[in-house]
Amino acid sequence: MRYSFLRDMHHHLLYALFAFAALTACSSDDPGPADGIDDPEEEEPVSGIYTVANLAADTLATSAGDATPLYFSLEQNKVIPASEVQTGNWDLAFLSIYNSSIAANNGAATTSPGYGGPGKGGIYLLQYEDIDNQYYDEGGKPMKALPARSLFEDAFTRTTTVTITDDKFLTGKRIDLDYFGGTKSGWAYYDFYGQMYPDRPSNEKAHICYAMPRPILVRTAKGNYAKVILYSMYKDAPADPDRSHKAGFLTFKYAIQKDGTKNLNITEAN
Repeated sequence: MRYSFLRDMHHHLLYALFAFAALTACSSDDPGPADGIDDPEEEEPVSGIYTVANLAADTLATSAGDATPLYFSLEQNKVIPASEVQTGNWDLAFLSIYNSSIAANNGAATTSPGYGGPGKGGIYLLQYEDIDNQYYDEGGKPMKALPARSLFEDAFTRTTTVTITDDKFLTGKRIDLDYFGGTKSGWAYYDFYGQMYPDRPSNEKAHICYAMPRPILVRTAKGNYAKVILYSMYKDAPADPDRSHKAGFLTFKYAIQKDGTKNLNITEAN
């Protein structure tokens, strides 16, 4: 009986020591976030303008096949793991060769990566004719000049509201590159043959993508509205990229409105 009593006392002492240690750790000068309490650094961004630089997509991809998709949340300003593709946690998917195609998260669209999930998303490419005319000639021909960065800012700033009805948003179709055939409907110009630089070797300037100042209207998976302008798909966003620049690094800016309206005349975080 005495052994049993001593053993029980020993267990009680151990439990007391563990409890004391736990209390001491929780009362340290630099406590971590308690369970069930959000870390302030993890709070969702508010309505505002956000810049994303050198977002690493599939940096090991080649032109031989599709890159591993990247899923990004405009609502949370972060990358979402592929395991959550059929949730409402992401808003834009960057797919296909070098992650150059853009898709929305829409659970009702059979060709959306988010098919079967709760996503309500859509995308729409805006083209301002007066801006396009400053760098683009006509279909079937290469751009006549690289777009100045000021044109990107002009296009982004003048997009102050959602100018289309909800049925115009693409829910299953993607926004792709404007390729050498002159479709004039992509977010970037794909110079397949290096036509823009006939005096440069093809191993320097062929198969290069040049971003164009064409904003993308976005309806997020939750149903809020945003605008996005992409600057580059190359590391460090070079103004005049060539084959020496590494693809698979996305740089873009976006403004998101979280009050449920279509007002995109946003100047800073609220």
